[in-house]
Amino acid sequence: MKAITIPQPYAFEILNGWKTIEVNDRDSLYRGDILVCSARKPAFPILEMEEIEDEYGALFLYGQALCIASVVDVRPMRIGDEEKAMMDAVDPDAYSWVLDDIRPVIPFPIKEKQAFFEVDNSLVKASPFKYNEPVAVKEGTAAREFGIDFSGWRGRAADIYNEQAGPMIRVAWDSLTLQGIPLFIIERCEKEGVDWTGALLLFDQIEPSEARDTLNDVQETIDEIIQDNPSIFGE
Repeated sequence: MKAITIPQPYAFEILNGWKTIEVNDRDSLYRGDILVCSARKPAFPILEMEEIEDEYGALFLYGQALCIASVVDVRPMRIGDEEKAMMDAVDPDAYSWVLDDIRPVIPFPIKEKQAFFEVDNSLVKASPFKYNEPVAVKEGTAAREFGIDFSGWRGRAADIYNEQAGPMIRVAWDSLTLQGIPLFIIERCEKEGVDWTGALLLFDQIEPSEARDTLNDVQETIDEIIQDNPSIFGE
């Protein structure tokens, strides 16, 4: 499969579906699927990248294959492309690579190269869930060390990680699920440095669902929980 390397945070923005135009200084006749990989070197200094991670609520992967995207058009950049490219202005000397049908893959390390390069198809395994796709936890799924039964909890599919137990996906809880988490669980998570806004689960522990809120609702709920519980969060 043809692959291309893009620095973070731009690779993550493509994976997330926010950035649907990749701006490049090269024209191309190619149309079809490409494997989007993250470069080992970020686009900005480390401290700035950490701030972007906090803003996005993500942990960026470097030097990894992230997703498959379909290149549907390549043309000189024009007015209107800057928004989809997540840029402030049009670069009249650049080309817009228009991307569609983003499909996350189970991440694996790559040896980055300039321009297009080939990756063995056998290494590319698509995720059964798209980024931010609404999902529900299947019955009988529990975190025994916390005494939590996750059955029926709902959220959105997020980052994928290769763990010893196999590929795992972080489910970011939706606002209704967050509102139902007992405070003693949140307090224990904070004390032990465990993320209470989501959980890492196996693919077969979740299934597609329907959205019950927006991402803004989620952030507002997290902010409210933190503001309403200064004894837990030290504010």
